[in-house]
Amino acid sequence: MTECYRYAVDTYEQMTGDEKAKISLELLYNAICYFHGDAKEIVQKLLHMDQMTLNQFADSLATTRQQVKKMHQAALAAMSALRQSVFASGDVEDILFYRIANNLPIE
Repeated sequence: MTECYRYAVDTYEQMTGDEKAKISLELLYNAICYFHGDAKEIVQKLLHMDQMTLNQFADSLATTRQQVKKMHQAALAAMSALRQSVFASGDVEDILFYRIANNLPIE
């Protein structure tokens, strides 16, 4: 389990039922990776979005997550076994997600 995902799960468990009805764990996890900030502030940002904007944002993040997963798997497949162990972590995927979602270069 990645650090961002653990943070999302911990935050999600503390959310109210109404908040959970609007924000899924997957959305919260992706939003934490995207904004890379305080989870409670991120929850407030998400709650203040109208439903259409929130749905579009969730869809965009989910699409980006799928693309990053594919890219990460392809990169791992192209690496030697020794290098794979270093880059196999889900934290690497979260870092890639953040950089791609925010249009930052991958270094």
